[in-house]
Amino acid sequence: MHRVFAQALTWTSLAACGPSPLPPPRLVSGPPAAADLDPDPHRVVFELVASTTTVQQYGETPSEIWTYNGQLPGPTLQARVGDEVTIHFTNDLPEPTTIHWHGLRISDAMDGVPAIQQAVRPGETFTYRFSPPEPGTFWYHPHVRAHEQVERGLHGAFVVHPREEPEGVGERVFVVDDVQLNADGSLAEFTLDSEHVTQSHGRVGTQLLVNGQLDPPMAPASPSTSERWRVVNVSNASSMRVTVRGGLARVIARDGGLLETPLDLDVVDLPVGGRVDFEVRGVAGEALALEVEAGKHAVGKPSVVAAGVPWNVSTTSWATWPDAPAVQVSSPQQELALTFGRAGGGTDRTWTVNGNEWGEHTPIPLNADVPTRIRVVDESSAPHPFHLHGQFFRVVSRNGVLTDDKAAYDTVMLGPDEEVELFTTLDNPGRWMAHCHILAHAERGMMTELVVQPLERN
Repeated sequence: MHRVFAQALTWTSLAACGPSPLPPPRLVSGPPAAADLDPDPHRVVFELVASTTTVQQYGETPSEIWTYNGQLPGPTLQARVGDEVTIHFTNDLPEPTTIHWHGLRISDAMDGVPAIQQAVRPGETFTYRFSPPEPGTFWYHPHVRAHEQVERGLHGAFVVHPREEPEGVGERVFVVDDVQLNADGSLAEFTLDSEHVTQSHGRVGTQLLVNGQLDPPMAPASPSTSERWRVVNVSNASSMRVTVRGGLARVIARDGGLLETPLDLDVVDLPVGGRVDFEVRGVAGEALALEVEAGKHAVGKPSVVAAGVPWNVSTTSWATWPDAPAVQVSSPQQELALTFGRAGGGTDRTWTVNGNEWGEHTPIPLNADVPTRIRVVDESSAPHPFHLHGQFFRVVSRNGVLTDDKAAYDTVMLGPDEEVELFTTLDNPGRWMAHCHILAHAERGMMTELVVQPLERN
């Protein structure tokens, strides 16, 4: 049955305001930030090198991991809306790779998917160029053999700041992950092609990591009246429950940026690939902390407290954030149905979208800049974090029950045998992947392609 929604869905781009000289964004703690190699305040230039590294941080036995610039996670990339961003990428790995900029609404030619960009071969370089159209918390990772490359360590946060930010607000980045380790602390063998459990549930970890560490250290004391905590779930398969302990918290942003109205929440269930931003306040002399707990398929993983923050000041007011983009829905003019299924069994489990595995799929044509209803249905009796490249959407209903969730997302959790209804205007033309972000599911077929074409005008 068709339902009519009262308003139009729009995302107001702040890039049109034009770049202006600004001081560097204030990152209090998190994975070390990459150096901007261009002194021009309107441009940002980074160098990223993917290479193999041996670490001993998981236990007594060294493990070979893959990193960007030798860091785990990769360096935090920071830019502002409207900046000209250039990333010179070099692949020093033993196999081809790309970089996908998860959540950024940029050109499909820069999206880092092998369907469009030829994978960067060992020893080669590729330059990514784009201008972020809106602020938010995003991340980056490969889209080639991602089920293994991401797990080995290839991931990092990408923060796009607005042109103007509240005074006196510090920022922290928390990259939450889990890794599958052997008893001696070494990285477990990759078994996607030979193990039913991995094919069915994805590679679930045995140990939680926050910013690449098993036991995150105490963070520096806060000089701020409040802070923005940006949390990114880069796990292969595990949803994460993140909770702010020891102070006050509210949710101010999700995948697509700031909410129109902050929500008084201190706990959020974060799907694989999803992001949430909290604004937090503490009490002088006490400590705030982020607690992370993995989802139900986790193997022997306790929750971990990430970075207790000693608080220096007390305050009774929240920061004032820039106006959030309007996220509204209207009567759809085109519709798309995506059904998630499975085939095979034993050690030959495959996953499908509309009955087809990736490679046997038919690209789906759609018109750009048109109110669009996307109905995603699970018939596989398994959970799937659904991710759409290049676009944001709003979650309109679950199992036919309307939601009051006004946030913009690019990743949403689809429960077993559940149906979600999404709404978008598809305002970024191009070829865009739509897939499950449990990376083993995507690798074994659960991915398709939307071809979003500009509408011809008479």
